[in-house]
Amino acid sequence: MRTWVIGAAAVLLAISAAFGGLKKAADDTPQVAAGTPIDAGWYEVTVDRVVVVPDLKPLYTPDDGGTLIAVVTKLKLTDKTGVTPDSSLIRLIGVPGIKDTDAPIGTTNLRDQTPNPVLTPEYGDDVAFVWKLPKATKLPTEAKLTVQHYEHIEDSALDHHEKWNPDKAAAVSTLKVKDNTK
Repeated sequence: MRTWVIGAAAVLLAISAAFGGLKKAADDTPQVAAGTPIDAGWYEVTVDRVVVVPDLKPLYTPDDGGTLIAVVTKLKLTDKTGVTPDSSLIRLIGVPGIKDTDAPIGTTNLRDQTPNPVLTPEYGDDVAFVWKLPKATKLPTEAKLTVQHYEHIEDSALDHHEKWNPDKAAAVSTLKVKDNTK
């Protein structure tokens, strides 16, 4: 019996090797260009641009000698309940002075400069996600970013409430950075 199990395992391993075997599966996260709508579950996200600015007074100011970097998006809430944009929705990757896991310091609605605005269901808002770039950081010429996807849970096992949980990366995008510090 033991010989039969070992033989069957060897045959299965040989068959799987023909199809890539134990190799890591390719990353299936789509690469998208600016202006492409992204289905992020809880939101529909369209990344418009990335810009470096000296400040966004009175809402956000950088540390002495630093600047701010903002990812400007069009956000459309797909849920029926209004919420503020989730801080894990956008992440900057590989930008000097910002860790890949750093959340933005805040968001702002571009229409009326409301900090951390409440999004209205099924209505698109221009929202900027803002990070601080420290002093002496070379300003990036391009920025890679990820958009988080959220999974809808109708009835949570823990508290029996409807929820949106972070799921996986919905998309990756690399954009030129516009320098508005001059």
